[in-house]
Amino acid sequence: MLDLTDEINSMITERHMDEEKVLSLIRDMLVSAYKRKFGTDENAVVRFFPGKTGEENRAVEIYSVKEVVEEENWYDRVKQIPVDEAEELVEGVEPGDSLEIPLDPKNFEYSAVQSAKQRSQQVVKEYNTDRVYVDAKAMEGKLVIGEIKKATKSGDYLVNLNLEDTDAIFPVRGQSPRETYEIQEKLKFFVEKVDKGDEPRGRDSRDRKRKGGVRILLTRSSKEFVKALIENEVPEISSGDVEIKAIARHAGVRTKVAVDTRKTDVDPVGSTVGKSGTRIQTVMTECDGEKIDVVRYSDDPLVFIANSLIPAQVRRVVTIDPATKHVVAIVDDNQLGIAIGQGGVNVKLAKALCDWNIEVKTQDQFNEMEQTMEIYRNVDNLFKTDEELEKEKTLTNDEIGIDPDDTPLTDIALPEALVEKLHKADIWSIQEFFDYNDDELKEIGLTDEEIETVKNSVEITEEEEEGGSFECPICHAVLPAGTEVCPSCGAEFEFE
Repeated sequence: MLDLTDEINSMITERHMDEEKVLSLIRDMLVSAYKRKFGTDENAVVRFFPGKTGEENRAVEIYSVKEVVEEENWYDRVKQIPVDEAEELVEGVEPGDSLEIPLDPKNFEYSAVQSAKQRSQQVVKEYNTDRVYVDAKAMEGKLVIGEIKKATKSGDYLVNLNLEDTDAIFPVRGQSPRETYEIQEKLKFFVEKVDKGDEPRGRDSRDRKRKGGVRILLTRSSKEFVKALIENEVPEISSGDVEIKAIARHAGVRTKVAVDTRKTDVDPVGSTVGKSGTRIQTVMTECDGEKIDVVRYSDDPLVFIANSLIPAQVRRVVTIDPATKHVVAIVDDNQLGIAIGQGGVNVKLAKALCDWNIEVKTQDQFNEMEQTMEIYRNVDNLFKTDEELEKEKTLTNDEIGIDPDDTPLTDIALPEALVEKLHKADIWSIQEFFDYNDDELKEIGLTDEEIETVKNSVEITEEEEEGGSFECPICHAVLPAGTEVCPSCGAEFEFE
């Protein structure tokens, strides 16, 4: 009988293996050695007994079960035993009985023992791999703290996450160009990916054939890393009062985060930034001083685009082509460099955040752009048929994007050249016209005379005045007869 008290206890405590798993492993190892020696394991039996300290299942014995037969019927040395030999072991046995004959594993062939040991080592390794994989998989998509262990020739680092003998990989692509790393330095990491070594990881055949262990990939350069840092610092995100709608990052340079809320009494930007900027400053410090802009999300893409260009102040955003999501953000001259950013990083991040193609221009640059576009339109029209040109003139309000309750400019007695000029400025209805003040209309390119022409075109006839009241054609408010200026929208009226 073998007393394995120390070995079994060590596997349970040090390897963190389940007792049943350990006993099963020992049983398999002995049976494997038995089969290696005798060519079969059909008649092998393994039993466990209390060990030297009295603990249950710490000693083990392996038996060969043999059938007692008459001498003349004895032909199988492995599974049978002659009755005279059986009587020497146990008195009173008869042919047909079964005997469990104890064996000493030390008498097994060396190759059989070695094979069993190798198999047991493989089972232990697989068990540890499975357990580490489960622990590591629970970390995937989360922040962890690890200690940088050593650098590799390729520039990667191995990081200790306290997962026994398994180190995580901190690859070059996961490192921020702003940061430097030291051996034994403890840092926060985002667990990007966890897989087993034998799982396919790419198209390269060498990657597909690589086996063994658990592969843990860490990053500090991804946008998910910054997102996780912010989520840890802002309790309103955990509670659901604030939501991160989008995030764009140029690692080591700048990050933009769009936040929103469904609660009217919660300021999503203020909650994320924190009082005096303490919360976002903590995140920036963890990223070694990388700039982080927190902006308000909006369902209106033009408003969202203007917000995304923070810290620049945007005067207005003009849609060039909704189909290709192309807009121009107009800024003052002194804001142009801020809006674009060093190396264009600010506008690039804004594009990624909003998923729109954004151009940043001053008003003068935009006017030149409009003139160039007009030239292209005129040239393009030279190659269009009369039917195509006529169709463009008769676009429906839905195709243009006019609200059903608004009054198209084409329904008002305005000069054709003035209507075309307003259409180029993306003004299609009289209601849209009154959304601008006089200074903004002048920036678009309208003269004082043209502005007055549009305003004076909104007239109320005597028939509309009957009954002592009339409806404002701009905001549809019901006004007393004789009202010259609408108190709701500011429209001016003349009566014929």
